[in-house]
Amino acid sequence: MKTMKTRNWSGLRNLNQLLLLLVLVFVIMYYGRDFLIPVAISGLITMMLVPVSRLLERQGVPRGIAAAICVLITLMVVLGVTYVLITEVIQLSKGAAKIGERLNVLLESTYNFILTHFQFPIDKQRAYFQKQIAGLSESSAKHVGSLFISVLGGLANLLIITTYTILFLIYRTRIKRFVLMLVIRYGGREDLDEAKEVVEKITGVASSYLSGVFLVVLILSVVYTLGLMIIGVENALFFGLMAALINVIPYIGSVGGGLIVVLYTLITRDTLAVPIVVTLFFTVIQQIDSYFLTPKITGGMVQLSPLFTIMALLLGGMVWGLAGMIMFIPFIGVLKVIFDHVEELKPYGFLIGEK
Repeated sequence: MKTMKTRNWSGLRNLNQLLLLLVLVFVIMYYGRDFLIPVAISGLITMMLVPVSRLLERQGVPRGIAAAICVLITLMVVLGVTYVLITEVIQLSKGAAKIGERLNVLLESTYNFILTHFQFPIDKQRAYFQKQIAGLSESSAKHVGSLFISVLGGLANLLIITTYTILFLIYRTRIKRFVLMLVIRYGGREDLDEAKEVVEKITGVASSYLSGVFLVVLILSVVYTLGLMIIGVENALFFGLMAALINVIPYIGSVGGGLIVVLYTLITRDTLAVPIVVTLFFTVIQQIDSYFLTPKITGGMVQLSPLFTIMALLLGGMVWGLAGMIMFIPFIGVLKVIFDHVEELKPYGFLIGEK
């Protein structure tokens, strides 16, 4: 009986320590997000670029130059996509007058519907609506300064991420040796081979997952853009790129991207035929993506259950915002690799896994 009580108290104490550790980790991640997010993004990009850097190094290119080439090519792709999106937004803004006219027509229809069914006078509806718009305008004006600061902060973070990624690629061997030295010190040399396997597998999982995600985005960008052009949606390139990029966020992104395009066509078209066709188009493509494209390309490298995928999305959003919603999926996938190779942690790997 004493032995059982001792084990119970020991297990409870270990559980309390684990919960305290989790709370401490998330507190640090939340309050240290300005420092940790660029580091985390750089780490993920580094793992994605490691195979390319190794390929260049095998061709005789010095590691530092190979790292710089990989990062600069990636940066050029990101800036190119950003330029295209900005150009398309400028083109979209030229049609703002038409969108405004359509919104006025829809508002008048809404006013008449409310008057007919709820007997609420149109003048009071207009007054309430104008009051809300005025409050929104004042709020937007207050945030112009903070938006400018955010843009400058984003450019600074881009520079920091670029620098971090180059340095991570250059010093990746030293970082790997540091991890293995910790394993030898706290686990013993008998765990060294398995630790090397875990490090290589983590790099492979992150690299394959991220490369697969970007390939899916590229394919969806082409498919969405061509499909919307055929349907006759204006600014098809902008909406195709936007929907494909939002698709990076699992579950939520696939619905959100299509919904934005459907709402746009509802506002700008006099008929329901185009919104219905757009809805059917996105539904079909999303089903193909969910059941064929993404599983085949990413290869199921991050084998998380849907339950913990959604939990990772929500938790990532709470801790790091949009960046957390995107990055916490591969993070949890890396944790699963570690759990599956540590005997004491295998139950946790089984819990969060898909199989």
